[in-house]
Amino acid sequence: MRLREQRRAVEDVGEERAAHGVVAAALACFPFGFGVEKPQPDGVRAWTRHVVSFGMEAVKWGGPRWAGPHGTGCAGEDFLQSGPSDSLEAAYRGGLRGATPPGSCDVSAAKRRRRHAMASVSALLRQRSSSRAAEYLRLQRTAASAVPLHFEKLRGWWCSGGRRIGARAARGMAGSGEGSKGGVQAGDAAVAAGVVTGGVEDAYGEDRATEDQPVTPWAVCIASGHSLLRDPRHNKGLSFSEKERDAHYLRGLLPPVVLSQDLQEKRLLQNVRQFQVPLQRYMALMDLQERNERLFYKLLIDNVEELLPVVYTPTVGEACQKYGSIFRRPQGLYISLKDKCVFSSVMFTQYLPITAKASLVWWSRHAPVWKSRMTPPTRFQILVGKLLEVLRNWPEKSIQVIVVTDGERILGLGDLGCQGMGIPVGKLALYTALGGVRPSACLPITIDVGTNNEDLLKDEFYIGLRQRRATGQEYSELLDELMAAVRQSYGQKVLVQFEDFANHNAFALLEKYRENHLVFNDDIQGTAAVVLAGLIAALKSVGGTLADHTFLFFGAGEAGTGIAVLVALEISRQSKGSVEEARKKIWLVDSKGLIVSSRKETLQPFKERYAHEHEPVKDLLGAVKATRPTALIGSAGVGQSFTKEVVEAMSSINERPIILALSNPTSHSECTAEQAYSWSKGRAIFGSGSPFDPVKYNDKLFVPAQANNAYIFPGFGLGVVISGSIRVTDDMVLAAAEGLAEQVTQEHLDKGLIYPPFSSIRKISANIAARVAAKAYDLGLALSAPSPKRPGAVR
Repeated sequence: MRLREQRRAVEDVGEERAAHGVVAAALACFPFGFGVEKPQPDGVRAWTRHVVSFGMEAVKWGGPRWAGPHGTGCAGEDFLQSGPSDSLEAAYRGGLRGATPPGSCDVSAAKRRRRHAMASVSALLRQRSSSRAAEYLRLQRTAASAVPLHFEKLRGWWCSGGRRIGARAARGMAGSGEGSKGGVQAGDAAVAAGVVTGGVEDAYGEDRATEDQPVTPWAVCIASGHSLLRDPRHNKGLSFSEKERDAHYLRGLLPPVVLSQDLQEKRLLQNVRQFQVPLQRYMALMDLQERNERLFYKLLIDNVEELLPVVYTPTVGEACQKYGSIFRRPQGLYISLKDKCVFSSVMFTQYLPITAKASLVWWSRHAPVWKSRMTPPTRFQILVGKLLEVLRNWPEKSIQVIVVTDGERILGLGDLGCQGMGIPVGKLALYTALGGVRPSACLPITIDVGTNNEDLLKDEFYIGLRQRRATGQEYSELLDELMAAVRQSYGQKVLVQFEDFANHNAFALLEKYRENHLVFNDDIQGTAAVVLAGLIAALKSVGGTLADHTFLFFGAGEAGTGIAVLVALEISRQSKGSVEEARKKIWLVDSKGLIVSSRKETLQPFKERYAHEHEPVKDLLGAVKATRPTALIGSAGVGQSFTKEVVEAMSSINERPIILALSNPTSHSECTAEQAYSWSKGRAIFGSGSPFDPVKYNDKLFVPAQANNAYIFPGFGLGVVISGSIRVTDDMVLAAAEGLAEQVTQEHLDKGLIYPPFSSIRKISANIAARVAAKAYDLGLALSAPSPKRPGAVR
C-alpha cells in the first residue's frame, strides 16, 4: 500500500510538471489573466494558482528549486529575486505587473514577444487532441455571429476544467506526443511555454532559456524550513520552540537558543536607538517588517510614542524624498499609465484576449443593426483593461483597506511622484498597530502618472515614469478604471483611502466617488476630524460652544477647507441653524490674502462658500486684526508664518488663544511650541502636526498636543470595516471627532493637552470605531448582520 501511494505521488508530480507547460503557454497568450466576471473563478485561474505562484507570493521563496510533490512554478516577486528580464512582457507573464515600479520596461520588445507567444500558443492549441480545443476553434470561427456566446463559452471552456487536468490530456499537450490524433511533441510545448515540461532532464529549462523567453523558476509552496524563515508573516525568528523547530524542519537553521518575543523586542529596540539619524531608524524598522512582521508590530505597539515619528511623519517625508536610493523590496502595488486600458480594433476571426476585462463598445452601439441586416461586420472595437490583472498579482484576496496616492503632494514636500509609496505603507502599518486591522487585509497602492519634479526626472535612481505628470481625461480614465477594478476584485465594502493628492484632484475625486464607492480622504476628512476634536476639547478651557467663536484658517487647501466644512457642520448641528449661517463664523486666508466676496470670480469652487463681505486684506496679521478669531489654524505648509506679531495679536484678543500649527514636516510648521508659549506668555492652547518636546515656561511644564491624523483614521477604518459599511458620510466623520474629544479629561487640559496621550491610542481607536460603527448602523449603511446591541437601543 505504501509503495502504491509513493508511485501515485510520483505520477502526480509528472502530471503537474507536464501541466505546468500548458499553463505557462496559456499565460503567454493571456497576459491579462483569466476570468471575465469573477475575481477568482474556480476553473483554470484557481488551478493555475496551484501550479504557478504569482506576484507578491514569490518574495517569500527566492531562487529556483524543485521541491518534490509540493513543488510549484513561481513568478512575480520570486521572479525578481531569480533575476528575470526587466521587460514589460516578462512582467506580465511573471505576474510582476504592479509589484515593481514602472521605470524599466521595453515596450516595443514586449509587443514583439507577445505576438510571437500568441502565435506559438495558437499553434499548440490547434495540435491538441482534446475536445475542448476543437470547441475553442469552432467558437472562434463562428464568433462573428454570436459575440456574447463566444465570450461566455470561451470563459466556460477555460474555467470548467476543474482543479486538475487529466494525465492523458497533459501528456497530449506537453508529453512525448503518443497517439496519432494531434499530440504535441515535448520540444514544441517547451518552446511555446518557455519551460521544461517533462521534468526529467534540464529541470529548470535553463538550456532552452533565452532573453526573449525567460525561465519560470520552481519554488516551494509549503512554508517550512528555510522558506518559513523568509516568510515575514509567519517567521518568529528565535522564538520558535523546540517542537516547532522539529515540526517545521528548522533544526539547524537557527541557533540553538530559544528567545521570547519580549527579549527579541528589547534587543531590537536597543539596536534602533543606536541610530542617530531618523532615516536610519526608519530603514531598520522597514527591514524588520520585511523579515518578521509579528515582531515589528509588537515593537511598534509597545513603543508607539517613540516610534510613531519614525514610521510616520516627519521621518516618512524624508524617506519618500530618498525612496529611490533606499529602495530594496516592493511593499505595495505600483499602477502606472502603462497599465491603463487601451482601445483597439480587432478582427472577429482574430485571436482575442477574451479573458481580459472587455467592453464591446462597437457591439453595444450596433447590435440592433446586426439583427436587422443579419450580416455581421468583420471588425469591432474592444476596451482592454489591465488594472484588474494588476490587482490580481497581489497575493491576498480578502482586502479590507486600501491606501492610494499619486504622489503629487506628499506632506508639505510637493510632487514626489512614484516615490510617494512610503505614505501608503506607513499609513497601513498604523492601521494594524493602532487600529487592529489585519496586515493581510491592507493594500498600499501608488499611482504613477509621471512627475513635474525636475530633480526627480534627472535623478538616475528615480523609480517612476520619467515624464511630465498626466492630467485631464487620461488621468481621470486611469482612476475610473482603478476604482472599477477594486470594486470587482474586492467588493463594495473595501475602504479606499485617498492620500496626498493635490488640491485640484483631492476634492474632485472625493466628490466623484463618495456616492458610489466606500472612499475616505484622510487629508480632508481625517485632518478635519482631528482638528474638530481638538477645538471641542479646547473649548472646555475657553468656554462656550463652537457657535460662540470665530475661526481663522491660514491655508485654503484640502486640509484647511476640509476642516472648515466639518466645523461648519458641527456648528449648524449644535445651533440647529443652517450650514450657510455657520460658515459666517469661518474665515480663510490663502496665498493672495483674506478670501472675500470681491474675489469670487477668481476663486476655486470649494473656496467660494467662505468668501464673506469684507475689505480685501493682504497679509495674515491684518486678517487676524480684522476678523478677531478665537482660534488660528495653520495648514498652508509655510514655515514660521505665525510670527511673534501674529501670536501677540491673538493673545491681545483672547485670554486663552487657540493656536494650531498643523503643517508637516517640522521644518514647515507655522511656529514651534516654544515660540507659541513664550510669545503668548504661557496662555496659548497649542497644537501641532509634528511632534515637539515639552516646554517649560515660568516654572510650568507645558506638553504640546500633536494633532496627528493617526488619532482618527485607524479607528475610523476599523469602525467602517467591522460594520460592513458601504459608504462614508459626514455624520460618521463627526462621530469620530466626538469620540476622540470625549476622551480628553481635565487632567489633560491642565497640562496643555487637547488630545489624550498617545500611549492609550489602541483604546482610543476602539472607542472611535464603536462610535463610527454605531453611526453606520443608525444611517442604514452597515451590512454586517446582526447589528450589535447597544444600551437603550430599540430592537
